[in-house]
Parts: sequence; structure tokens; C-alpha cells
Amino acid sequence: MSTSWQMRNTEQKGLNHELLALTANRHGNLLASWLNPLDGRQLFLELEVSNGSFPSLASVMPEVAWDEREINDLFGWIPTGHPDLRPLVRTERWPQGFFPLRSLSEPPNWRDVEPDLPSLKVEGEGVTIMKVGPTHAGVIESGHFVFSLMGENVLYLDAHLFQNHRGIEALLETKSVNEVAPLVARVCAADTVSNQTNWALAVEQLAGFAQPPGLVRKRIILLEAERILSHLNDLAQIPAGVGFQVAHQRALAMKESWQRSLKSLYGHRFLFDTVLPGWARSAPSEAVLDAVGKLRSLWVPWRQLVRGHHGFRNRIKGVGVTPLERVVRLGAQGVAARAAGKPFDARQSLPWYRETFQGAVTQGSGDVGARFRVRLEEVEAAMQLIEEAAVRLRETDCQEEEFSLPRELSGRAVTFTESPHGMNVHDVTVAEGRISRYHIRSGTYRNWPLLAQAVAGNAVADFPLINKSFELCYSCNDR
Repeated sequence: MSTSWQMRNTEQKGLNHELLALTANRHGNLLASWLNPLDGRQLFLELEVSNGSFPSLASVMPEVAWDEREINDLFGWIPTGHPDLRPLVRTERWPQGFFPLRSLSEPPNWRDVEPDLPSLKVEGEGVTIMKVGPTHAGVIESGHFVFSLMGENVLYLDAHLFQNHRGIEALLETKSVNEVAPLVARVCAADTVSNQTNWALAVEQLAGFAQPPGLVRKRIILLEAERILSHLNDLAQIPAGVGFQVAHQRALAMKESWQRSLKSLYGHRFLFDTVLPGWARSAPSEAVLDAVGKLRSLWVPWRQLVRGHHGFRNRIKGVGVTPLERVVRLGAQGVAARAAGKPFDARQSLPWYRETFQGAVTQGSGDVGARFRVRLEEVEAAMQLIEEAAVRLRETDCQEEEFSLPRELSGRAVTFTESPHGMNVHDVTVAEGRISRYHIRSGTYRNWPLLAQAVAGNAVADFPLINKSFELCYSCNDR
């Protein structure tokens, strides 16, 4: 059993297929789903848990180390042979024997003990341990970082996320199909359109609904508008990490201008509640084109400012390097992966993007500078995609097929989109109109282990800069 499970999954990895998700369900099954990025086909692998354990893949596929630790925390099943089975989500406050996704019973009272989890540290003469968080200065989510330092140099970083675990996947179980959308939209403000679209695609796939061209173009506009918003924030934070305040403040003003445009066009600054099964909120094409034109008038001089500043370019060069081999080994996604030369963008595997998407933007150096440049190019590509979709939408027949939700919707669908943080995956199982399992695997989840490794070997003062160049989401993990 162990050999077969490992062979089937490592075979997919060897074919350069993308792991969509590895999770489990209450029926005692492990579920792995894979994507062939060339043709968009999916492969589903399943393994029955035996005597409360299953063979770990982490020794041959390090990218699933967190997934298996999470399964152990939430279901109680042990991945035998796992190299680091410390708790990932659960803390000492969780009562022994309580596994929230294994049954639907009400949670017992939490234990009155300290919640800290054991950390991995470098030991030896001259090593200093520095702890940062979980509470930080600024309006950000909680994350706890344990640094092992030799002087100013980082030897090792142990990142403890999941500080505000909300139990969303457990909360979604047994919900009716009509109750899901508001919860999914609020898993994360930065990836809300991506999450909403994944849910809509899952329902539409199970219902056998083919999205008409007008609906597809509305969703492309919303997805790319969200990408621009997130990238503008990240592009502002990288100059902040080196004290380039003019670039930082102008980028934040540009982001604010774009958010006001989104509020005017779609009624919400973060685009909550803009996508549902069979539907997407629309705005007049001319208004969308005007908003992009206004953004571009701010964008062009700002881009010239940051590209022309030699001191800034030199400061972000060679810092926080992530080699391509490490990116592939850890299954990293999104900007972090493409900056190291991995030519994968989930949009290339989505049929409804093919008429406009020009391909993945890549760099090769894998440093802060590369991640900055990828975002620059992706913002410009997103503006073009919005403009093309808006023009095509204006020319599209407004008559659209009406979506009708089947009364006893049942089945399993694994859907994905390219969120601002990378490929975002939803593994959804519905039984007679109610959720029986809902698993979310964000691009951010895949990139946190890569960030931790990217920091090692750099000065501790470089951590804010490296962290901002990844600009990963805490909320996506705290689902």
C-alpha cells in the first residue's frame, strides 16, 4: 500500500504535473488531485486510511509536509514516516482526542494552558534565538516567527502560522448550497474573487452548466481587478522595506484610487459578493475602461520612478533568493515560483482564459528584484486583459443562459483559479444539496515553507524586505 501510494503520486510529480490538493474526508479516505498543466486534465487518487494511519509522502514530496501535518491535526490520522510531525494547526489548548473534521460533534471546552507550539531551533555556541509575533506592529494578521541567528545572519527560520484558526472547513460541512457563498467570499479579502469563482465553478460543473461568453468575461474582469489590487499593495510594500518612501506612498495612493474605482463599479472595495454560481456582477464597459485609463495615468510615472532608481534596484538584487530546484521541490506557486523561472500560471490551464491570456510572466534570478519585476509585468498584463474583456463584453449579446440550481445537487468537483498569490484550489463534495466536505488549498499555503527557506542565509534586517516581496496571506491559512 505504501509503495503504491508513493509511486502513483511521485509519478505525477515526475511528469511535471501540479498537485492541486491533498486532503482527507470523514469517511477515512485520503484524496490527492493532480493537474496536467498542458491540457487541463485532472487525475484523482484515493487511499483508504488503515488502522488510523497512512504512509507519508513527505519524505519523497516535501511539498505535502504541511498537508499531512494538517490531516494529522484535524482528523487524527498519523502519516507514518513523516520527518516532522509537530502540530501545525492544533495547540495544547485543544482537548486530547478532539479532531474537528473527523466527526460533526460539538467541540469540548478548551484547556486552560499556554498555546505555544514547539519550535525547531539551531543550537550551539553563539546562536541567538529571536522571536517575532504573533502580534505585529501595523494592521496585519497574526504570525509567529522564531529566528536562529549567528550575529546578524539568519541560520534558520521556523514559521508558526494558523494563529487564528477559524474552522471554516468544518463550518461549511452540512451547509446547504445556498448558504456557502458569503462564507467562501470572506475566507480572505485579498483572494475573495478567486475563492468566489472557485465555488461558482464547482457548482456549475456539478450542474452541467456551460458558462456563456458574457459571464466568462465579467469574471475575467473581476479576477484581474483583484490581481491588480493585490499587486499594487505588494509593490508598495517592497519599497517600504528599504525606506524608499516616495515610491511606497505613491503606490499606496494608486492602490487607494483603484479601490475607489472598484467601489464605484461593483459596490465594494474588496469585491465581496460579486460572483455566484451562474452569475457575476457587471459594470458598464465604458466605465471599466475609464477606470483602467485613470489607473494607467498614475501607473506609468510610478513605474518610471522605481525602474529608474539605481539604489533601489541594487538593494533588491540578490536578496532572498529561491532557486528553481527548491521552488519545484516545495510545490511553490504564483509570483514566487515564476520569479525563479517556473513557467506555470493556472490561467493557461483554464479554457475560458485562452482567447486573451498571453502566457506566464517569468524571471530567473528568484530574488526580491525578480518578484518585484514579475508583479510589474503582471499588473500591466492584467490591465490589458481587463480592457480586452471589457471591449469584447460590449460586443457580446446580452442575452445569457439562465442558471438553474439542481434541487439535489451531488458530486465532487476540484476547481482552481490563479489568485494573486498563486493557484488557489477548492475541493468540494456535495451530497443532495448539502456540503459534505469543502477543502481550500490557497497559493499562499504552498509558499510559506519557501519563504522560510528563502530567509536563511540573509541578514536579519533583510527579513522585512524578503517577507514583503512574498507578501503572503495569513488569513488564507487561518481558514
